Amino acid sequence: MSKLLLISIKEKFVNKIICGEKTIELRKSKPKAQIGDTVVIYTTQPKKAVTALAIIKNIISHTPNDMWEKYGDRLGVSKEEFDNYYSLSTKAIGIELENVHKLNDEIVLSAIKAIYPKFSPPQTFKYLNKFESLKKFHKRRN
Repeated sequence: MSKLLLISIKEKFVNKIICGEKTIELRKSKPKAQIGDTVVIYTTQPKKAVTALAIIKNIISHTPNDMWEKYGDRLGVSKEEFDNYYSLSTKAIGIELENVHKLNDEIVLSAIKAIYPKFSPPQTFKYLNKFESLKKFHKRRN
C-alpha cells in the first residue's frame, strides 16, 4: 500500500523543487518509504502551508562526499550549505522526486489545525496513513 510522506522544507528549496532545479531532497535519516510513494510538501515559515505533491522516484544513500560528487548538480544547495548540513554525518540520504505538482490552493497550517487541532508539522518528515482523513479534510474545504 502506498504511503504518504509529509516533509517540511524551507521555501527557497520548495521553489527550486517546483521549477525542477532541485530533484533530490536531502535528509540525514532514511524514511520508511518506497519508490512510488507520495510526498506531501509542507513549506515552512513564513508560508506554513502544504504547497506541493511529488512522487518518490528513488531513495539514495551515500557518504556525504559521494552524494555531492554524484548528485551535487541536482541537490539545489551550495557546497557550503551541503557541507554545513552534513558536517557531523557519515551518511547522506537523498529522496529523488518526480512528477512534482504545485497545488493551486495551498493548505495553510491554520486550516489544517481547524480540523486537526493536535497537528504539528514535522521537523523532518512524518507519515500520513489516514487517507480517509485527507478526504474528509478536502470535503470540508469545498
